[in-house]
Amino acid sequence: MESNKNRVFIVIEEHMQERYTHLINKYGYKNFCLKDFQGLNLGASFSHVFKRIYYREILNKEYNKLRFWIEKVNTEVNIEVVYLSNSEGYIAHNIARRLRYDFPEITLIALQHGIFDMSRIPKRFSRLLINKFCWFFFKICPLGVGFGGKIVDQYIVYNEAYKDFLMTEYKWKDHEVKVDLSFLKSELFEKKVTSKKEDDTAIFLLQCLAKAKLCSAEQEHYLNTKTLTYLSKKYTKVLIKEHPAATENHRVELMQNCEYIDNLIEGFNRSSFAYSYSSTALLDAEIFDIETFAIKSEKLKWSKDIYKLFKNTINFENEIDI
Repeated sequence: MESNKNRVFIVIEEHMQERYTHLINKYGYKNFCLKDFQGLNLGASFSHVFKRIYYREILNKEYNKLRFWIEKVNTEVNIEVVYLSNSEGYIAHNIARRLRYDFPEITLIALQHGIFDMSRIPKRFSRLLINKFCWFFFKICPLGVGFGGKIVDQYIVYNEAYKDFLMTEYKWKDHEVKVDLSFLKSELFEKKVTSKKEDDTAIFLLQCLAKAKLCSAEQEHYLNTKTLTYLSKKYTKVLIKEHPAATENHRVELMQNCEYIDNLIEGFNRSSFAYSYSSTALLDAEIFDIETFAIKSEKLKWSKDIYKLFKNTINFENEIDI
């Protein structure tokens, strides 16, 4: 995918700015970052709906800044494509809806930015009714459409499994969904150094399972401890990478042949094997020619369909905790 002066990039939520900095700089996209949404974007309860309706002028104000920016850029170049950092939540829903109305000639392309459960968003019909009602009376959609909702013209996704899901469950057409991991993860492809590989080294990619309400804190500690014990016996060296959202360091007690690392890219370049539960980092690891394993467990509360994304799986109860 080549640089194009007629393409611009919009970061819809400020916390995603760092994620896309390399991509924006590499292709030279003019870009705009929406801000000032703190406290309005989490949750889907009625209290969140009412809060978003009440504070809708914050969203309107930010969108107007974006609209003026696009109009200004359009006087310099004819914008043909707008890349959106995300499209699942309510902020993205409202931004995309307004862009399609104000700039119908522009193609909107959303980028996949993480692992998503391959199942339809819950209470989809109820969400649709709430959004229609609120748009009619308040000119705001207080709920997002989730992964796969058709509010943009095209979607760029990680792999064929996600493309098949969008085409099957949400009736996207083939030309509307593009698989392009090298574009989405261009920075990782450029940092790959195969000469540093250590043949019998594995990396364990921790997640914030309890924080994500996928299990209890006690269960997460048990899963991590047992998995590290298994890996330390299987491999000569085990690297451990903490999750960026973890609030405490070194949550797992080290075995003799284990070490914590801070630099994920260094860990990928050194490792030949990678283990995690359902981390996006497992897909990232494949870029570095690493054999990856997603750990399945009865203790984790998520759809088993998510394991379709990974090349290899390992069962915690049957293979690790024995």
